[in-house]
Amino acid sequence: MRLLIAYALSAVLFICNDATAFSTQSLSNKHARQPTTQLMMTQHISRRWLMISTISSISASAGLSQSALAAPPLSAEEADNFQARLERGLRSKPARVLRQRMNIDFAVLLMRSSYNAVDELDIVAMDQFQKDFFLIRQAEYQYYSDSLGVGAMQQGDLADPNYFDFISFAQYATISREIVNPPAVFEEQQPVEVGEGQPQKFDAVVVRRDPAIKNSDLPRIHTEIVGNAILDKLIEKFGETASAIPTIEPGSRPDAVTFLAAIKQMVNLFTLSGFAWEGGASMVQGSSIKDTQFSIIFTSPATLWSGQSLAAKKAVVTNDFALKTVKAMATRAGYKVVNDSVKYKGNQEITTFSVM
Repeated sequence: MRLLIAYALSAVLFICNDATAFSTQSLSNKHARQPTTQLMMTQHISRRWLMISTISSISASAGLSQSALAAPPLSAEEADNFQARLERGLRSKPARVLRQRMNIDFAVLLMRSSYNAVDELDIVAMDQFQKDFFLIRQAEYQYYSDSLGVGAMQQGDLADPNYFDFISFAQYATISREIVNPPAVFEEQQPVEVGEGQPQKFDAVVVRRDPAIKNSDLPRIHTEIVGNAILDKLIEKFGETASAIPTIEPGSRPDAVTFLAAIKQMVNLFTLSGFAWEGGASMVQGSSIKDTQFSIIFTSPATLWSGQSLAAKKAVVTNDFALKTVKAMATRAGYKVVNDSVKYKGNQEITTFSVM
């Protein structure tokens, strides 16, 4: 019971105030819902979110077999075992670099689109995902906070780049855990609408993922969902302004100069939203666009530590948000991103790629 109370308190502790969440339409065919993470700010916090600890309790009391779950539930001991501590000790410490505050809406977009993609893919019961996310956060937080130093980070402030760096790592560490070879069928407890003042009730729902989707394709599809959600929101927010990303007709396969112009403005919008201190895009042009190498460089991005740490742990999916968005742009333009790489040098995140 104490642990369940801790989950509920954690949900409150990590909520950032005075923010408006971006809504992303669910593509899941199991039911229509708008999932909310423990960090996603909404005007009305969903019942599903507030009752996550109760959901977990009901799942346990219902005696669900392990085969009915996705990835094995994480335990507090596993989250902080010898291997986890060793990995933590070998990681690079977070750099103390000057970073601007993020636009809260943009920070929410990055977190929520990543969460929604997990829900849409049907890879794990979302009550289990929240528990695992909590345990990873709990195990990692003190080490990260101590490495930064007292007063360097405001816990729960998603617009604080130091906190965003941490929480994005925890989110993608959880996603990478859940997305590896999950079963196609599992059971999830979902809240039922009840009258005000009435005790919350839940229905056990059997979730079946599209059998046409191979487990090996899940990381790619997750990237596609997140990239499209980010690009759609940037177009929605800036499309009618002077800051709009230049329009590329679907399937038009533009030349390298035209495609670079769109990438540059996307990078500008990331920077304008506080994702990095500064950012830019360039290319080394070949005889054709297929022979051209594009590059994006962010200085002091909000994912400087988390990106390196996820790469070091060989995470199946990482928080390479700019690359995800570029991939969505390229697909719409009729191209495919190939030979992509994200590396870190000092306080810079360097992304390179080609298209074909």
